[in-house]
Amino acid sequence: MKTGFARLLRLGESRGRLARPAEPGTASSARWRPGLEILRIGALLLILALGLSLSGVLQRIDHLVFDLGQRLQPVVPPQGVVIVAIDSHSLDRLGAWPWPRATDARLVDAVCRAGAAAVGLDIAFTEAGSDAAGNAALAQSLRACGKVALPVVLDSLRSGGQIVEGLPIPQLAAAAAGLGRIGVQLDGDGVARSVYLWEGVGAPVWPLMAQTLLTIAHQPVRGSAPPPAHSAVPPHPYALAAADLRRLRFVGPSGTVPRLSASAVLDGVVPPGALRGKVVLIGATAAGLGDFLATPVTTQGAPMPGVEVLANTLIALRDGTLIRTVSLVWSLLITALLALAPLLWLPRLMPLGGLIASVAWGLVLVGSAAALPLLTGWWVAPGGALVAALSAYPLWGWRRLEAARRHLDGELRQLRRTVRESPEGDAPAKHKRLSFERRILEVQAAQQRLRDLQTRRDDALAFISHDVRAPLAGAVQLLQSGKMDVAARDRLLTQLRRALNLSQGFLDLSRAQSLETSALVEIELGAVLHQAADFAYDEALAQGVRFVREIPDDPIWVRGDFDALERLTTNLLRNAVQHSPAGSKVILGATLAPHTVRFWVRDQGPGLTPEQSARLFQRFSRAHEGPGTPLSGSTGLGLYYVRLVAEKHGGAAGVTSHPGEGAMFWVELTRQA
Repeated sequence: MKTGFARLLRLGESRGRLARPAEPGTASSARWRPGLEILRIGALLLILALGLSLSGVLQRIDHLVFDLGQRLQPVVPPQGVVIVAIDSHSLDRLGAWPWPRATDARLVDAVCRAGAAAVGLDIAFTEAGSDAAGNAALAQSLRACGKVALPVVLDSLRSGGQIVEGLPIPQLAAAAAGLGRIGVQLDGDGVARSVYLWEGVGAPVWPLMAQTLLTIAHQPVRGSAPPPAHSAVPPHPYALAAADLRRLRFVGPSGTVPRLSASAVLDGVVPPGALRGKVVLIGATAAGLGDFLATPVTTQGAPMPGVEVLANTLIALRDGTLIRTVSLVWSLLITALLALAPLLWLPRLMPLGGLIASVAWGLVLVGSAAALPLLTGWWVAPGGALVAALSAYPLWGWRRLEAARRHLDGELRQLRRTVRESPEGDAPAKHKRLSFERRILEVQAAQQRLRDLQTRRDDALAFISHDVRAPLAGAVQLLQSGKMDVAARDRLLTQLRRALNLSQGFLDLSRAQSLETSALVEIELGAVLHQAADFAYDEALAQGVRFVREIPDDPIWVRGDFDALERLTTNLLRNAVQHSPAGSKVILGATLAPHTVRFWVRDQGPGLTPEQSARLFQRFSRAHEGPGTPLSGSTGLGLYYVRLVAEKHGGAAGVTSHPGEGAMFWVELTRQA
């Protein structure tokens, strides 16, 4: 076994190793690199945002955001457009639908006499029927008015079949002031949000009926586009061709556009000037009659009649509020920039701040995307950017956690290597794969152990430089003086004994600090106590102190280290002897409890104050110290050793004392069954 001083020298030399620079692959080399992580996460966000945008899987989110903007705009009843509604009251008054075309002619005459600027009939006249007189009357009314537009209906012969253009019968088409296409585009969720400005079978030749009406009324068409140029490649004669898709900006939910009942117009009971100078749309609003469409502004399950959708289209064309969608290239570019924006603040904010900023950015994206069509007339689908931006925070957190894991692994390896190479190190060599929380605990434990080792190193250096050096230096001076009378020899012997006691106490303390629970075995405590009393007997006899043993005869089994507990008991007995007057007695006893045993040493010394008792079990602490206190053989380590060994055995140590009444030092351990 190496000597204690050799161990102390090795511990001092380990100071340099504890502060050595990090090696490749250690915690310092596995540091967090924000710049590189920004590039990695930016690439992931771009792939996510652009991939989702191109795939179209987020159309549902895009629709919800667009509809949100439509619902949040203020509802203002439009001017210059009126619906003459074929409502339930008109059906009750004029009979079931379809009405005779003579009735349609009378309605056109009444509207034109009221001064309408243009009239749109949202009624398909694709079949002549058997009412030749009615057809003639209606044609005459159309020619006489000169302001009526008739619809062109694009429909399929059957579900998924050939698409045909439903034109008015030639007699009526020739009498009309113009023809225009009706109908809107339904998105995948069945909601009407957009229209094509030009559409037709084989070629997009038909404008919207709303555009035709504005032209008839000599009103501006601000949201239209010129007819598309003919392609050099002949179109398929039966294919539907469309151009210039626009999104509608609705003025409000169903019922926002002013309505007058058709029966009231025929009866002449509408207010004077109600139709003068206005574009009038005649169409069905009665339930079960005509088409009713879900729109972004549909509320409480009330769909909008087709004639009112036509009115909203006309208003948007007139006011220039049709919404255009940005091109694919611009959409992808904007999506990429918006998706990468969180990387501007995530590296600079703490986790909570980053979370708040990311959520706020998501709300800004939603609000901006919803408001942009209303403010600028342009629509940018936000789904890809929104999902990517909200994913930036968890992705950034994941990369930081991954970097922290790598750092902890490297730190753990570094600390284990440092502890293992220290003279007191006993860390396991094998590094197992641990959970993240376990890694943190391992690093904290290793750091605490390293701090303990450094504290012990500092204590050892202080111990060598002061406590051991002082008596040895005194002995050297005595030897160098050449005066070796009896008194000098006694002083020399005292100094050497003190140095020996200090060294032995420190070695015992070092062994106790290295004591592991796994090394404890079952021992009989009574044998430990008796053997310790035998060792201390001669010292007690020399001091004139009598030993009394109150140890039970039955075996007392505990898990422990025999030598350490024997040294502990010997320290308690010697401490009691040193502070007991001649002729007194020191009692060594043990008291049994159901699960514990407490053994104790009671003396008849001067006793202790509460302040002395509080510091007694600390390192290098003595009960009676201060100016003018003579130095005894005490090193200040004995009772600290007692406390340390008791704690290593899972027990506790303490003292009960009052000034002038002696002291009782005790140790409590767990008994074995």
